[in-house]
Amino acid sequence: MDSALCMHRLDGRSDEDLAALAAHGEAQSFAILAERYRVKAMRVAYGIVHNRADAEDAVQNAFIRIYRNLGKGRQFSSWLYKIVINESVRLLRGRRETSDEIVEIPTEDADIERIMLVRKCLASLPKNYRTVLALRGIEELAYEEIAEILGVPVGTVRSRLHEGRRLFAKCWKELMSDEE
Repeated sequence: MDSALCMHRLDGRSDEDLAALAAHGEAQSFAILAERYRVKAMRVAYGIVHNRADAEDAVQNAFIRIYRNLGKGRQFSSWLYKIVINESVRLLRGRRETSDEIVEIPTEDADIERIMLVRKCLASLPKNYRTVLALRGIEELAYEEIAEILGVPVGTVRSRLHEGRRLFAKCWKELMSDEE
């Protein structure tokens, strides 16, 4: 069967259907899943590691782990986020973070200085707050889904969001007062 025709035939399937097909050797199914979630996975990983190369490595490692463990009857998106977070944290532990690290900004017309300040505040947060802020603020996931991904109660998600926002605001206020 023509590859484009096969992709079109599979594209409307649910994530879980595609994962089941991929577990039974349908390679195009996994390619569709990877394409559906690549950008979201990169945003989550980048929100944790603040380095494009490490984020790409984390996402690639996550997709490899997922491919090797398909067919276990999990909700695909939650499982993916959980693995991306774990791989990102593993890479973060494996390298030394420095405050002087050069961060690639994937933008053209945005206020680069402001983006750098936002990234600096995010990088200053403990990883558990950074992760929750990324999943809620960037990926716009529901509290319940974040709780499932992280394996914590919804109340913990809410408290981490609250504290993460408070710490971010404090950092932001300090940076803005330094800019004046």
